[in-house]
Amino acid sequence: MKKLLVIQTDDAYFLFETLRILEESASNLKDYELTVLVEPAALSALTRDAVPLVRGITTDASAVASDAFDVSANLSLNDPSWDFHGTVKAQHKLGAWRRAGDLHATDPWTAYLLTLKAKAPFLTFHLRDIYRNILNLRPQLPKASARLPVRQIAFGTTASQLFPVQEQENFLSELSGTFPGVPIRDLSEVDLLEDVSRSLYVGPANLAALKFCEAGGRGIFLTSGFQGFNLLPYSGDHVLVSARGSVFRAGALTRLVDSVVHNRPFKETPFSLYGISHDLGCAHLTNTGMADDAFPFYQSHLVLWNFLLGLIDVDLEVGQCTGDQLDLVRHQLEVLTKFLRLHDYAIASVEAVHAEARSASADPVTLEANLRNLREVEKVANEIAATHPFLRPFLDFYRIRRGQNFGDTLVEQSQTSFLTYAEEHQALRALQELFSVTLRKNEASI
Repeated sequence: MKKLLVIQTDDAYFLFETLRILEESASNLKDYELTVLVEPAALSALTRDAVPLVRGITTDASAVASDAFDVSANLSLNDPSWDFHGTVKAQHKLGAWRRAGDLHATDPWTAYLLTLKAKAPFLTFHLRDIYRNILNLRPQLPKASARLPVRQIAFGTTASQLFPVQEQENFLSELSGTFPGVPIRDLSEVDLLEDVSRSLYVGPANLAALKFCEAGGRGIFLTSGFQGFNLLPYSGDHVLVSARGSVFRAGALTRLVDSVVHNRPFKETPFSLYGISHDLGCAHLTNTGMADDAFPFYQSHLVLWNFLLGLIDVDLEVGQCTGDQLDLVRHQLEVLTKFLRLHDYAIASVEAVHAEARSASADPVTLEANLRNLREVEKVANEIAATHPFLRPFLDFYRIRRGQNFGDTLVEQSQTSFLTYAEEHQALRALQELFSVTLRKNEASI
């Protein structure tokens, strides 16, 4: 039997999703002897609630280091895991690993995962889809769950900046009056070993709420603004509610809960509402009614990332944007267009370096001049990434990809660099077109 090592030494949330994808993919891994290296604190945070665990879990890094594996996969984002993975004895390595100062992240999904270390504006993909693709596991679409009558409401205390304390007290009082006979309990009082399939959670997205929904409950997740799949369940009949930078008020939220409990269409609401769908082959978020300013960018990212990472063409209907959203798209498009002009010079410089490297009489002055151009373009890219979050994930992604240039000669390095720059250019052109389509379709409907 082959031996597979999975390294997940991030916090409990990341471990939770790793264990779930391994559990769901047990049939695909039946021919492997599985070892899962985890952090003691993260494991303890999960086992307190008796979360089902997969086989082969260990916290003993020294034992893992002394063993040998056919395949090792690092799903962690922390730097020490990269160094440790670099020392692991494995015939084939997946995920990030570092050796002699060089960070190896050769597959696109690993490079995408590493972009999450920066300040990404939202989590485009669910962690389970990211981990599944790094591990090369077959997708398993979840089955639709039946809507059962709500017999219990669990409440999670929300930060007072988002949901003022007095409004939370008013909300609980209104819930009691709206649903007489339905017990309302604090989430911490709910026993997840009991049947929670007829229970509804209302509160912020966190690990406790994630466990509740994984046990079969439904969720209404309260957030200040759109953050994508951050701490959300992978599937289920849940609702993500954004206050759009404002605060929650008891009356409007009570009416929303009433619509969810009675399975009625949502009436006019001041919130932005999102649901989870799998009709694209991966989990993605859909919008009902108004959307946060970030949502048009989420749609563009979803389309482009699906193509870049899996060569999958995704067709999404462009939603109606507000004036503020269109202004934001125009600004990002303007910055991107200017950077693409500069990017043309980067490609020309890489071509010049490649030509000089192949020449029998390479001119060091020409080489240095073009390398200096590339450093300047890289500097500008980093500055844009630091100030434009909707462009940053793609700029970070290709910075990581360019770092995977381990050629032995300048000819090999320049050739690889040219291919990466050319791919980046096409990706940024595609993003430019997606932004332009959003503008054209909205302007045409005015």
